[in-house]
Amino acid sequence: MNALVIALGVAVLLLAVLVGGLLRSHAEILKALHELGAGLELDGAGPVPVAVEGVTRPRDASVLSVPDAVRGETLDGDVLTLSLLGQDTLIAFLSSGCTTCQAFWNAFRSAPTLPAGVRLVVMTRGPDQESPSALLERRPAEVPVLMSEEMWEAFGVPGSPYFAWVDAYGQLVGEGSGSSWPQVLDLMTQSRADTLLRQKGSGAVRERRDDTALADAGIGPGHSSLYGDQS
Repeated sequence: MNALVIALGVAVLLLAVLVGGLLRSHAEILKALHELGAGLELDGAGPVPVAVEGVTRPRDASVLSVPDAVRGETLDGDVLTLSLLGQDTLIAFLSSGCTTCQAFWNAFRSAPTLPAGVRLVVMTRGPDQESPSALLERRPAEVPVLMSEEMWEAFGVPGSPYFAWVDAYGQLVGEGSGSSWPQVLDLMTQSRADTLLRQKGSGAVRERRDDTALADAGIGPGHSSLYGDQS
């Protein structure tokens, strides 16, 4: 009986040590997140949101509905609307508190190279979610910078940095993230090449399908029905 009581006591003691260790670990994690500003409502004196180092995973494609224009507040306090029709637009979703974004802010301040016919627009989160002073230090001279939480929601942006390429017809032709500006340019070049191949492939598929349908109907090359009324 005494042995059973002793064994039970030892088991309870070990369990208490284990629970204590888990609680300490949990407390340290919460403290680290608190120092990074996670879970805090931001106000004028609050911390700037911090993003985890690395690139953002693609979002669920079903949530996207590309608007005809992007609209947001400039760093000078004005409201600016830019149409997404008539010209290809690359929208860079960046943040003042994103570590990975710094490489893109630096690249955009030195006249970034873009594919022919494509303009660049930087979109941050709303003014309540960003540090205006940090954005003023980072903003490029030749690239529009707009702040809009609504635009982030409209594009279903999963995090920063993230890029959305909208063509002159308002169609999304490419999206994703990257760790550097050259990498994003490579992805844009690949996306454009893939689009051209798909268009070419679709034409060939349609041609083969039409030829098959005509052959099934007994219509081949030189058939009179292909040339209309010759009388």
